[in-house]
Amino acid sequence: MWIAVAVWAVLAFRLMIADVWDETNGMLFFSDLAIPLSAKLHVALTQSLGFWRPLPTLIAALFLHFIPSFAVSWRVLRFVNMLMIGGALLLLADAAERWRERSERRRFLFTIALLFSGSGVMAAGWYAEIFDATALLLIALGLARLARGRDVEAGVLFGIAFYAKETAVLALPFLVILLAAGRISFRSALRAAIPAVILGGIYFAIRSRIVPFGSASDVHGFVKSEFLPTLVNVCATFWIQTMKRRMLIIGLAFLALSLAALRKPRTIAVTALFLIGCAVIYWGMFLEYQDGALITHLNFIGRLYLVPAALFLVLLMVEARDAAIAVLLIPILFGGVETYRDHTRFQRVYKRIYRTAAESKTKPLVVHFPPKPLADKVRGLDVGDHPDAKVLIDPAKGLTFR
Repeated sequence: MWIAVAVWAVLAFRLMIADVWDETNGMLFFSDLAIPLSAKLHVALTQSLGFWRPLPTLIAALFLHFIPSFAVSWRVLRFVNMLMIGGALLLLADAAERWRERSERRRFLFTIALLFSGSGVMAAGWYAEIFDATALLLIALGLARLARGRDVEAGVLFGIAFYAKETAVLALPFLVILLAAGRISFRSALRAAIPAVILGGIYFAIRSRIVPFGSASDVHGFVKSEFLPTLVNVCATFWIQTMKRRMLIIGLAFLALSLAALRKPRTIAVTALFLIGCAVIYWGMFLEYQDGALITHLNFIGRLYLVPAALFLVLLMVEARDAAIAVLLIPILFGGVETYRDHTRFQRVYKRIYRTAAESKTKPLVVHFPPKPLADKVRGLDVGDHPDAKVLIDPAKGLTFR
């Protein structure tokens, strides 16, 4: 297990090539020494960024304020993500082994499946993944307490996880899965659910005032016609954890295998409902495939699988034979390799942009790329809708020059 963790850490450090997209945007605001810390904290705790996730936003804001160097801060925050994912790994494995006898082989398979997946790669290779990483760590802490009979403590931790990311709501149906599998009692599930629901309800009440649900400023559109495609694509890519190209039949086959591995009909049925719940959470976010595009938001799609896939893997550790997890490594590692390859290429494009900006005699360097504007006064770079610019980003080829 520890060898696998060490290999993952080495690969993650090699993936630290350049800050990209939301990492850079966060650095530009929270690293600006002209803005007082109080103003940054106010934004982190009260303002909409297209979502409201105050806990990890606060963590990032503090690190960026006190480490304003662009060359250092994004690397430090990626390392923070790595620590949180590593901690979650240990806690989830410990919880699973309290519901089933310890197995070094099973723990090794779980480690590989979690760390070397597309979601594991993105968690270590993009500090904007801090939302999912924080939520997973808090859920893992909750499950570790639940496995020790500390039901109320577990529920409080599940509730706090809402303030990291809305995906924390998946902890509630996961309690139902554990109940259906006979791993916890109804009393334990209820004692854990009550504080989680209360804290989660408070979170959503505050969030709805800052980011009205379904509004233009919300990341969730909840368009009816988009639900079925979302459900199909979530299920088809659940274990591949990328949307590079359509692999509908293969992806669904591996998902069906993982469900069948749970063996108990009641557990299978409740887990199927859990997957439908994932589609509700990610409604409208799984509609298109990357299909050869290099510079696209779909490069970061792996982050969306982190919490649900980790929970499903815990369930497989508890309920399934080791062979089932071993077979699932086929799609998981395939998606992880593709994600690592493309994220490396993505970062190298931006590293070249930053180098070109530094060498340019004209400031700022103007780059045409409307999908992701960037006004970087620190590095003298203006990316946006500039059709006459001599430098542009081709989604398939990267940086090009006219």
